[in-house]
Amino acid sequence: MENLQSALKDRNLSVPIVPGKGRSLFATRDFYSGDVIIGQEPYVCVPNNSSVSTPKRCDGCFTTSNALRRCSRCHVAYYCGTACQRSEWELHRLECEVLSRLDKEKRNSVTPSIRLMVRLYLRRKLQNDKVIPSTATDNYNLVEALVAHMSDITEEQLVLYAQMANLVYSILQWPEINIKEITENFSKFACNAHTICDSELRPVGTGLYPVISIINHSCLPNSVLVFEGRSASVRAVQHIPKGTEVSNSSNTAATVGVSRIPPFVSFNSVAWYDSTYPSPLL
Repeated sequence: MENLQSALKDRNLSVPIVPGKGRSLFATRDFYSGDVIIGQEPYVCVPNNSSVSTPKRCDGCFTTSNALRRCSRCHVAYYCGTACQRSEWELHRLECEVLSRLDKEKRNSVTPSIRLMVRLYLRRKLQNDKVIPSTATDNYNLVEALVAHMSDITEEQLVLYAQMANLVYSILQWPEINIKEITENFSKFACNAHTICDSELRPVGTGLYPVISIINHSCLPNSVLVFEGRSASVRAVQHIPKGTEVSNSSNTAATVGVSRIPPFVSFNSVAWYDSTYPSPLL
């Protein structure tokens, strides 16, 4: 928390504990309408690719295109080109491995929410193993600090989250995590994940932005959350004086229900695989 406070201080923000609200984001200088208060890349995110009625989107940039190609090993991830495949490879290398173990029926049950949770634990592992860096504003401790509001959910929701947690546990097959922890994280997703929208406010995916999630909701918000691809930024919609809490609308809350990259190859649709490189695309 101290590292986060230090990082936010450089951005003219602070995170005090407010009675009745918990952690809150406050401005330590004046912000004016249109100013970017804070921006963040998602800790984890997934495109909405589960519906057969909507076009598939690239896992890297969330754009849709007729040129999208599917990972030939797991058949779950889609990419628009080598740049996006390369940017996602460290995480998808592990994801591809666990998803490829599933039979077709079970793989079809991997909804965006399930996939988001799987990627959450895989990214935590990559950071713990120092494969990808952790920073003050990009680390799993920030996810742990998010509120789950377990006491507020219904028994029906709890059963649903537990069923989803069982599926995630069976996909990962890691003894060091438990179903209770995964269940609580699904409740955190329901409270803190955001629906990622395109420029026309159409939902294109779901992302978890742990620092932005600190911002409390208000019926009269003084900021708005906007997206450019997967990147999120909070902009002031009015003058926010120094010492004022930053607030936003809850409308964007999400619903939970290696060094050398080879060129794309198909090998006549036979999937060649080496964990050092991305799987070929179909």
